[in-house]
Amino acid sequence: MTRAQYALNVVTDPSATKTDDGAALDDIDVIADAPPTATIVLPAYNEAEALPTVIEEIVAVLGSSYEIIVVDDGSTDDTARVAAEAGAIVIRHEVNEGKGAAMATAARHAKSDALIFMDADATYPPDAIPKMVASLESHQLCRGDRSHGSANIPTINRLGNRVFSKLVSGFHGVGGDVLSGLYAIRNEDFEDLKLQSVGFDVEVEIGIKSRLLRWDTDSIEIEYRPRIGDKKLSPGIDGLRILIRVLGMLVLYRPVATFVIPGLFVMSGGIVGAVLLRDGPVQIASLSLGLSIHSFVVATFGIIAGLQAVILGVAASVYRQEAGFDQSKFLVRLTHRRSRLTIAMVGGLLAIGGFIWMSILIIGWLTSGADEFSHTQNLVFSSATSVIGLQLMSAGIFLSIFAERSPRHAVLL
Repeated sequence: MTRAQYALNVVTDPSATKTDDGAALDDIDVIADAPPTATIVLPAYNEAEALPTVIEEIVAVLGSSYEIIVVDDGSTDDTARVAAEAGAIVIRHEVNEGKGAAMATAARHAKSDALIFMDADATYPPDAIPKMVASLESHQLCRGDRSHGSANIPTINRLGNRVFSKLVSGFHGVGGDVLSGLYAIRNEDFEDLKLQSVGFDVEVEIGIKSRLLRWDTDSIEIEYRPRIGDKKLSPGIDGLRILIRVLGMLVLYRPVATFVIPGLFVMSGGIVGAVLLRDGPVQIASLSLGLSIHSFVVATFGIIAGLQAVILGVAASVYRQEAGFDQSKFLVRLTHRRSRLTIAMVGGLLAIGGFIWMSILIIGWLTSGADEFSHTQNLVFSSATSVIGLQLMSAGIFLSIFAERSPRHAVLL
């Protein structure tokens, strides 16, 4: 293939406007009588060694009815050249942006509605692709389940896969090989996911969000093969990124389990402790334990901390609904106009009442000669009441602003 032919086979991302020799490259639309059966997306970073084999196998199995897009994600080798010479459409990133970013770029250029995402290291079998495309007729997501060939996965990666699969299954209810690098999805559904991941944590985000959206998912058993070339996934850095993604989505998309229930538990414990200790120290003879004013202060602040966790849970539930996911009926009711106004009004009354109570205690102490202060518990409790009131009032105002600015919340107004 000549240099001119190579250039004409490259579709450039807006951030990549020149070839290595400085020649300008324009986006080139491939004119075809009919859209391809599916678009095979190969995110690639320094995969010049594996790509000729991968593309050759895909063409041999699938023929010319499939579109192959290779996203050269800032490679420093000949990834773009060998991919173009093998017949793929190449989209180039000037810098390494990550696997998730490469997938998003390819989806914007794909001419088929059926997308097949596949690692470019020759570890996944192309003969599974037709079955996955067929699965999209009745499912919104189909994964290649690495049921065979696990010995070809490095030991540390295999252990990490098991750990993350357990976490994603336990926290989010997502089963199967959630970290598989081979899966099929419709382009419109891919857009609906509104992915934020740019790295190797993208598979986890797709799995969790597909579960939240109640998609019909499918899986096909495949054999994982030995990779060609150097591995790109770092067990430490990328493993930490995946863990953060799993826990971060737990915080955002399961607010009842993450915030509301623990917050209510802490708040209840704080209330019980504050009531028991309000009139003075408590001795627990069986445990040789004495609880004093310090324990009362801790219990009181426990009430505040627990309430703050509940409020964060409610805020996260509003975010979850705006993102297009279902939320609990309890939290839906809580964000209705009447509920928000009630929360704000109760908060205002508590704030004012606590401030008045605190003022009476301080003024009484000053007018009595400002001797030793003997109402410490009441002062702490009145201060906490004011703070709790301000929290509730702010929460009501925040929820109202959040709801009224969002079209998704029109039903709640």
